[in-house]
Amino acid sequence: MDATRRDLIMQRWNAIQHDVLPELRAEVGVVTPKLARVAHVLEWARVEEFVAHSWCGIGRPPHVRAWLANAFVAKAVLGIGTTTGLV
Repeated sequence: MDATRRDLIMQRWNAIQHDVLPELRAEVGVVTPKLARVAHVLEWARVEEFVAHSWCGIGRPPHVRAWLANAFVAKAVLGIGTTTGLV
């Protein structure tokens, strides 16, 4: 794909607006501004891509590590001070 950085950003933004958020609304119902912000940050950060590469067979499997990484990003975005508060 031959696109400028602005075009790539706009493609990403459109994917969030037209794919991710409507799917989230269908699953959850009402999407609050905080939940929309978490969805935007998780879609832009894509921390699960970085977590999957670091697994050497020890500890949690990659998909569980991705869930945990996303949970900690959501915790930071929402400003939750403790992990217990997130649960």
